Amino acid sequence: MKKFVLMALAPLLFVGCKENSPLSDVELINPALISPEITLSKHENELGRRNTRVKVYLNDKNNNSIDLLNGSVELNNTPLGVHTEFAGAPYYSLDHIELLPQRKYLFNIKMANDKAFLCSINSPETILGELDVPDYHDRNAPLILNFGKLNKTGTKYALEIRSDEGLEEILLSSSEIAAGRCIIPPRLFSFMSKGKQNDILISLTSISTGNVDPKFNGGSIKIVESICRQVTLGDGVLPMADEKGYAAYVPNSR
Repeated sequence: MKKFVLMALAPLLFVGCKENSPLSDVELINPALISPEITLSKHENELGRRNTRVKVYLNDKNNNSIDLLNGSVELNNTPLGVHTEFAGAPYYSLDHIELLPQRKYLFNIKMANDKAFLCSINSPETILGELDVPDYHDRNAPLILNFGKLNKTGTKYALEIRSDEGLEEILLSSSEIAAGRCIIPPRLFSFMSKGKQNDILISLTSISTGNVDPKFNGGSIKIVESICRQVTLGDGVLPMADEKGYAAYVPNSR
């Protein structure tokens, strides 16, 4: 298991502060002025709630985003709506999509002269769907995580261990991916305070990439899936309630 450098994953998951590009006021016909940044995402939080969406930025050379004047973005012939971020940056999106295994997701980016350019991605053979962790764990012992079946090729997987006191990030090795499990050594919990219980969030993230029309000025298209679970870390066995010599409660059978 390799330590995962934060800067390696950050560009794939987070978008910096953008503004509305001056090119939003111009009818564009040259795709070389655009760098598409397309993300299909699916997230399941620690409560089991799921959210899927598509978000598309059409970046200019300064990484500001473009709202195509007399142009459009479509996903498999379905138009994406245009929205605006707080800082004024436009983006294209489609909420509540289905992220299914072994499907083609085709994005047509249409210019003002009706010429369209394609970005495409195939969803993985296996969609991320499992992350088994205990409710409580002794911080002094290795923590075993089970993921179920993962894609052996074409997908990168990363783990994040986060608490109020810091975080650790790990890139899964090929052997861990093949086994569908990994072992977190106790040393990775060393940044948390001992002598008290810590609630931590463990997230498993997968990233798959696709193809951008070479006529664009670079760009990216990716599928990002994540699952988050919470576990309480403590020292030793989970403490039980005070043992008292009380008689056991017996429910009334009436």
